[in-house]
Amino acid sequence: MRHAWISLLSVCLAACASGSPPDAGRRPPPEPDATLVGLCGDGLLEGTEECEGANLDGQSCTGLGYAGGELRCLPDCTFDKDACTESACGNGVIDEGEDCDGVELGASSCELEGFVGGGTLACAPDCTFDTRDCSRCGDGAVDEGEECDGANLAGTGCADRGYTGGTLACGAGCGFDESGCFDANCGDGTRGGSEDCDGADLGGSSCGDVGFHDGVLGCNPDCTFQIADCHNCGNGSVDGVEQCDGAALGGASCESRGFTMGTLGCNADCTFDESACATAACGNGRLESGEACDDGNVGAGDGCGAGCAVESGWTCAGTPSTCTGICGDSMIVGGESCDGSNLAGQSCTSRGFTGGTLRCDGACAFDESLCTTTTCGNSVIDAGEECDDGNTTAFDGCDASCQVEPTYHLPVRLTGGDGSNHGRVEVLHSGTWRDVCDDTYVAAQRDAFANVVCRQLGYTGTGHQFLTSFGGGSATPLMDDVQCTGSEPTLAQCPFRGWNLENCSGSEAVGVRCVPGEGDIRLVDGPHGMEGRLQIYHSGAWGEVCDDYFDGFYSAYYGYSTTTVCQQLGYRGGSFLSTYDAPSGTFVLDDVNCTGTERRIGDCPHQPWGTENCGTTEGAGFRCDVHADGDTRLVAGTARNQGRLEILHGGVWGTVCDDYISTSGTRQTNFVSVACGELGFSAAGSALTSGFPDGVDPTWMDDLDCAGTEGRLASCPFRGWGMENCSHVEDIGLSCTP
Repeated sequence: MRHAWISLLSVCLAACASGSPPDAGRRPPPEPDATLVGLCGDGLLEGTEECEGANLDGQSCTGLGYAGGELRCLPDCTFDKDACTESACGNGVIDEGEDCDGVELGASSCELEGFVGGGTLACAPDCTFDTRDCSRCGDGAVDEGEECDGANLAGTGCADRGYTGGTLACGAGCGFDESGCFDANCGDGTRGGSEDCDGADLGGSSCGDVGFHDGVLGCNPDCTFQIADCHNCGNGSVDGVEQCDGAALGGASCESRGFTMGTLGCNADCTFDESACATAACGNGRLESGEACDDGNVGAGDGCGAGCAVESGWTCAGTPSTCTGICGDSMIVGGESCDGSNLAGQSCTSRGFTGGTLRCDGACAFDESLCTTTTCGNSVIDAGEECDDGNTTAFDGCDASCQVEPTYHLPVRLTGGDGSNHGRVEVLHSGTWRDVCDDTYVAAQRDAFANVVCRQLGYTGTGHQFLTSFGGGSATPLMDDVQCTGSEPTLAQCPFRGWNLENCSGSEAVGVRCVPGEGDIRLVDGPHGMEGRLQIYHSGAWGEVCDDYFDGFYSAYYGYSTTTVCQQLGYRGGSFLSTYDAPSGTFVLDDVNCTGTERRIGDCPHQPWGTENCGTTEGAGFRCDVHADGDTRLVAGTARNQGRLEILHGGVWGTVCDDYISTSGTRQTNFVSVACGELGFSAAGSALTSGFPDGVDPTWMDDLDCAGTEGRLASCPFRGWGMENCSHVEDIGLSCTP
């Protein structure tokens, strides 16, 4: 009606403009009913008007079905909806009028929506709640999708489920629990009735028939399938805990796994195979731009150096690179023993022969065909032999190749010099002290000789001196042409010409001067280096040590102090002597009170350096002893009272096996009591099976069974010397209580 009225006005205005009245020749129309049409613009919302100016009649964009925005009024009093926004359902934000949007559910849940059984609330595409996965399980009523609810089984029993008897129950998920049902024939080994299986009878079914790809299908005691050993690995799809499956890698690659190159694969157990992945770098085993080789490491000396360049004397090929020495270039590398005329200093004699010509073959291996031999064990020390005791029995001091045993015991002392650190070298062999000839001509071997001797005597300084023609020796030295490398633990392990094989005079006896380090000690003014007055090296000078506490008048630790002195000098133990007066009343050390754990006198409790109350008659004298057969010692421990136990037999140190004494019990207690007591400690302590390095052959004792009253370990019952079935991981150690 409103639009008709406006049209009429437009016609009238047009007629007026033309000079003719709009109603000329016509009957005037009736006046419009203002209550039905309304006059737009009069400020009053009337008739068919939707709005009037700012008056929107209470309406808004959301009231008209939009998501929001600003509703306005057009000049013709109709709504202007251009500023309204369409529905935002699907934008992930719960807007006005929406229950939810995508995964955004607000604070709602199945429970808050009235479902007692819980479940998973979702959001429908129209932004209303999707309660299909919510459950009313637990309200006692069997609802849609439920087989039962609590005690309500909907009238169903085991017989209705195909069983012959039993009690049907309702599971927590409102599904039937048939575990209480049974089939009278379940367990007879033949599948029948409602049984999935029976024993080994699976009815021809496999994991593939029950929804898996592969595996081993089994049968439960209730004649249902056992699927624990079924799996989907191998079906070409990444399922469950699988990282991959065949060619399906789940989008992973070497790069996503932290590498920079390569091809990621999948193992048969559906885990990633990264063996073909690599990170670009020298040492990754892949030959890359700028590299001449890459052998999988950055170490030198294997043909491919740290910069992945081929080293001299090598040729490398492949990826990872395999490098081999170039045989014939006179350079000994890799697995080559020699190369042409380069024999690496080896000879027939160094290879265990008595003479002949050593050569190198075309494969860079030693050709010993022209080397000659003699018979070790003929009681004659032939060329190349250090000893020959008439047999080839091991662990008797002279091994099967007529070389001195690695653990042979050869005590050393210095005589005719300033004290324990200076003098003619003497060694104890077959009960007699013998000198050593100075026929060692290479400077490095002379330095090594002095270092080995001084280290054996406990000196820690550097620059030890080899003294030629020290003199005072016999015309028959025990050792000649000694060629130490410096790594030998004792002089006995240095290569030499052989016992009693020499061409020396008494004037050619060798001497050494050992350079002391802080806290080193020596015995002076005695007949030899094993007896004399004690001095200690402190602050660059030798000083006197007072006999207080050493003499036993004040200290309960008297025995430990004396033993510590002699063991610091490389000997077994010894005795205190009160007959060595000091040259003056000045002492640098007093009240030395060793507790039994210290390896060096300077580490024992004592008065501050230079603090003393002693006179010249209080010099501390000592006489040290060497080990004898049957003696024991602790080595490679953290303190003097700890370490691997060794026993001396036949002039050779050997280990003790832990069989029957490695675990707590009377047998172990008796062993500890005897062993610690023999070492000068109390009978208390503990057996150790670790905390020290393994020893070397021989293992002298096994299956020890001490009574606890023996004075020495050698007196305890055991299998017999060298009779054992042990490896050196079974070496026994001790921690003795002082």
